[in-house]
Amino acid sequence: MPGGAPVARSGRSRLINARLLPPRRGPLRTLFSGAPWRATGYLLGYLFTGTALFAVSTAAVLAGFVFGQLTLTLVLTVGSAWVVRCCAQVERGRAALVDEPIPYTYQEVTEPGVAGHLKARCTDPAFFRDCAYLILLFPALLLLDVLTLLIWLPLLVGVSLPLWFWGVDSRQPDGSYHTGMRLGRSDGTGVGVWIDSWPAALIAAAVFFVLALYVSRLVVAAARLHLTVAHTLLRPPTDPLARAKRVLMEPGPLSLTSAGPVGGPTTLEGHSS
Repeated sequence: MPGGAPVARSGRSRLINARLLPPRRGPLRTLFSGAPWRATGYLLGYLFTGTALFAVSTAAVLAGFVFGQLTLTLVLTVGSAWVVRCCAQVERGRAALVDEPIPYTYQEVTEPGVAGHLKARCTDPAFFRDCAYLILLFPALLLLDVLTLLIWLPLLVGVSLPLWFWGVDSRQPDGSYHTGMRLGRSDGTGVGVWIDSWPAALIAAAVFFVLALYVSRLVVAAARLHLTVAHTLLRPPTDPLARAKRVLMEPGPLSLTSAGPVGGPTTLEGHSS
């Protein structure tokens, strides 16, 4: 299977060096590159896709467990494992938003009949890794994505304040309406700033822009962390002997010698009398 994005080898970072999420860039270059926007799409898509896959996978696993208790429904149990595999394939393909699709490997069916399919599907370690990603880690990954987007998306709205603040009418504490909006408590109590003029809107947008410069790197880091978890569980495990096998398969020094017979004295050669 072709390898995915390489894992960082440095001790400081073990995150996937995603092809479309370069890890080392200045804040200004990061914001004006495509990295934070791809990361936003990847994280935002998980809120909907991940939730749907979690529901479908959980229902499939529970149905497979129930059906597995009945001999006549072994086919449905195999179908439940196939549903989980399809859900994992969706997540592997979704990685293309920020990197290459995640490779995969499943056990082949070697025994005939439904029992052979059931053994191959339900004893495959890849099946349990799929369940761990789709079901067990769903709350943690959802929390990561939601918290990141709750910090990032309001900053983008703040940067665009000069484009739309004049079209908003905010209600005052006395019941009247005033053009503009208030950053803070909308009821006028507590700390807050009114944005009701062009200078105020431009200053606020500049502050949000400076904050967005640095938060954009946080968004990229969150997407890379999410992608690292997906790679860890959804791709085939690394073979610890892969390097040794590659060395054995490569041509060695003996392959540089001629394959012909070893030279030696011929029948015409000998001692002169």
